[in-house]
Formats: sequence, structure tokens, C-alpha cells
Amino acid sequence: MIKRISNLYKRPLVRDTINTTIWSTLGKAAGFLIPFFIAAWFGVSSETDAFFFAYGLILFLSGIFAPVVESVIVPYIAEARTNNEDVGKFVGGILGVSGVGLLVLAGLFILVTKPVLSLITRFDGQTLGLVHRLLIETAPLIIFLTWTSVLAGTLNTYKRFAFPAISPAFRAAFNLTIIFAFKDAYGVHSIALGYVVGELARLIILLIVIKKLNLFKLCLSFRVGAKLGRFFKTASYQIIGMAAVGLNPIIDRTMASWLGAGSVSVLYYADRLYMIPVTLMTTGLMVVLLSHWSQRYYQSGPQRLKQDVYKAVKVVGLITIPITLLLIIFHQPIVNLAFGRGRFAQERLSDVGLVWICYLLGFVPAMIVSVFFRALLTLKSTKVLMQWAFCLVLLKILLNFILMRHLNVVGIALATSIASVFSLCYLRTVFYKSLTRKEKDETTI
Repeated sequence: MIKRISNLYKRPLVRDTINTTIWSTLGKAAGFLIPFFIAAWFGVSSETDAFFFAYGLILFLSGIFAPVVESVIVPYIAEARTNNEDVGKFVGGILGVSGVGLLVLAGLFILVTKPVLSLITRFDGQTLGLVHRLLIETAPLIIFLTWTSVLAGTLNTYKRFAFPAISPAFRAAFNLTIIFAFKDAYGVHSIALGYVVGELARLIILLIVIKKLNLFKLCLSFRVGAKLGRFFKTASYQIIGMAAVGLNPIIDRTMASWLGAGSVSVLYYADRLYMIPVTLMTTGLMVVLLSHWSQRYYQSGPQRLKQDVYKAVKVVGLITIPITLLLIIFHQPIVNLAFGRGRFAQERLSDVGLVWICYLLGFVPAMIVSVFFRALLTLKSTKVLMQWAFCLVLLKILLNFILMRHLNVVGIALATSIASVFSLCYLRTVFYKSLTRKEKDETTI
């Protein structure tokens, strides 16, 4: 048995997955604690509703770009390294051009947000004003999160998975320190300050790592050359798709704001618990899969990718099914341990637990969706992913309307799980059709 495990660990994909998962767990562990500290220090109130809503908007905007560049950049840097091109100039161009564009976008976003929110939410005037102030305070995160994702994707391409994986721990340390130091003086504004300072610290650390490893010489640029143009064109479909996918949390929080004070916070706290197993899966295995699959696909062709995806789906299913069952069985003591202290109202614990269970019902299909998502990225089928994203948004709105009328905030979480099942069926079908077309193209050539 020991010999088999040893031989298995010698495989690059397995070794990188295990190591990255360990580093990612260490890196994310501190970050997982942040919502629990916020819950203990601030409880559930209209002020926490305002922060979580504002922070959700910022995450939506940065989430359109950050995950895209982190994943799409991988095959481009691999190609640049193969052709002995200047990686530092390419990465610097992405940083420079994206920085300018995101700065303009953030300003426009803040300008139009307040009048739009007054129409689509049911916050009172004071809460709405607080949301707008918090948006301004957290706006720098849009640029910082995108830039750290560019650097993380670059390091992942070089198979330096440990540094991006552990870096969130430093961000969380700065975050919690700032919140604790200023919570009495600035209230929920200290949370905004903590997130901004924490992400800036993470960005600086990744820049130092790249310099110390001497991987390339980073050269900041604001010119869009031919290669950079192709990158942004490929990424544009995925950016549009991520914009649509990113709307889902905003839609959920907006519709939760119709259900009374504290509903947005209950949904957020349950979502944070759900994101713990999701993050452990996606920041370990999924990061490594994209890097290795990209290399294997261009070396061995579609058939190898088909085999890799089949194996990955089996492994993910075997891992996630028992995790789901265990978390559902022990959901109440976990919720009590996470939130049952400080200013958190005890009567809200059962609400958080029930919402969390509904999220967990979609955990298995959501993780298998992530496998097919990476497989389609390997094929550069970003247009297909964009179409899926728009269908998902429409389905989510419909399910929310139907289920929240009968189940309140629980219905919103249940709608998310049902949408995950739809996504699995859709992406699986699209992937195998795309693979069949690729195989026919190769045969024709």
C-alpha cells in the first residue's frame, strides 16, 4: 500500500494537486475565519447588510476579470515560453492596460450604482447611503484583485503553485488586524479598509516572489500589441460570461433585500460556509488540472483530454459525495461553532443552517461543473461558456422568483443548487460535442 501511494505521488499531476491543495488549505484557512470574526464583532444588522451588499458588488465587478485572466493567461504564457518570447513584457502589458481600463470602469460603476440601487433594492435611505460610501472605500479591490490574479496565473503556468496558494493567508492576516484595530472607531468601514489593505499586501508579496525567483523581468506597459490583442479577444468572451455568472450573487442579495432586515446577512453567512469546501476543491485540484491539461492537450490531442476529464469526474464525485453527506449531517454543530457567539442572534443560527443545507445539495454537481469548465477552457471554447452564463442567469432569476415566494431566503439557496444541476447537464453535453468536432478537424487535417 505504501509503495502504491509512493508511486502515485510520483505522478506530476497527483503531486502538484496534493501539494497545491495543502498550500491552498493553509492559505485559505485564515481567510475562512474572516466572516466568523465579522459575525462575532458586528452580528446581523442593517449595517452588515450594507457592507455585504457593497462588497458583493465589488466582488462581482472584479470577479468578471480576475478569474478570467488567471485561467486564460496560462496557455498564452506557455506558448510564449515555448517560443522564447518576452513573458515579462506580455504580463506587464496585461497589468498596465487592465489597470487603466479598470480604473475608468470602477469610476463609472460607482457613479451609476446609487440611482440604480434605489430602484431595485428596498433598503432605506440611510442604508443605501452607507452602501454607496462602502462601494467607494472598497473600489481599489477591483484593480488589486485583478492584478493579483494575473500574477497568480503566471506563477501557476511556471508550476509554482505554492506561492499563489499560500498568499491569501497574508491577505487575511492584514485584513483581520486592520478590522480589529479600527472596528470600534470606524465600525463596518474598518472591514472595507481591512480588505483593501490585505489585498494590496498580497499583491506586493507576489511581486516580490516573482522578482526573487528570477522567472522574468516584469516590464509595465500600456501598449496593446498583436499578442496582447489576441489575449484580450480570447478573454473577452469569457469576461462577458463571467459578468453574467457574477450577476448571480448580486441577484440573490438584491432579491434577499426584499425579504426583510438580516436576510442578506443570513444568505451571506451561509454562502461563506458553503464556499469553504468549494474553495478547497477549486483552488487545489482545479488550478492544477488547467495547467496540466493545457500541456497534454497540445501535445497528445483531444483523446487524451477526453480520458483526463473522465478520470477527473470520477475522482471529484468520489471526494465530494461523502463530504456533502458529512456536512449535512453535522451542519448544526458546525453552524453553532462558527457563529454561535458574540453579537450573533441565536434565533438566526437555524436560518443559516437551513440555507447552508440547500447550498450543499448542489455541491457535487457544482464541482463536476468546474471540471467541464476547465476542460472547455483548455479547448478555448470561451464563446460556449459565455452562452452558458447567460442561460444560467435567466434560470436563476426564474427559480428565485418561484422558490423565495414559498421558502423565503431558503428558496434562493435551493435555486442555486438546482441551477448547478442544469449547468452540469449543459456543459457536459457541450464539451463532448466540442471534442468530437476537434477530433474530426484533426482527422481532416
